[in-house]
Amino acid sequence: MASARSYYYEHGSSARDYNTQPVRREIPERSTPRRTAPRTETRMRPRADRALAFSFGYGVFVLASVAIMIAACIMMLNMEIDISNQQEEIVSLESQIEAISYDNEARRVRLENMYSLDEIRNIAVNEMGMVYAKKGQIIYYDSAEEDYVNQVKSVPESK
Repeated sequence: MASARSYYYEHGSSARDYNTQPVRREIPERSTPRRTAPRTETRMRPRADRALAFSFGYGVFVLASVAIMIAACIMMLNMEIDISNQQEEIVSLESQIEAISYDNEARRVRLENMYSLDEIRNIAVNEMGMVYAKKGQIIYYDSAEEDYVNQVKSVPESK
């Protein structure tokens, strides 16, 4: 094998020859220098300006979005105020209901204790002329319906 370079090599030896240098290829220089920054900057600036500029439609969209968001926040705050007012009204009405129920209970107890059974019996016997039923005047019978009794004919006398 023939190669452009010749290296010193000894079979069986792991030592390398440090005297050989790799050949470097030289890159030919350009005849005209490259234009880098000024040309690219002038060509890209109008595109960048257009990309950063707001269009009329986008501005209207952003403005409408902000207006909708502000309106939604105001409506939410109004609803929260209405809810708190309704809760205060509910608490007020519940306290009124409680006071009225206490008043009704006190009136019911006063009415129950107004007349005792002995007073009612005294008024019925002495003032109204009622008498107790005698033996044999009370007739017991079985009814098919237990809710009420409808008398169609006279009650038979007991034997």
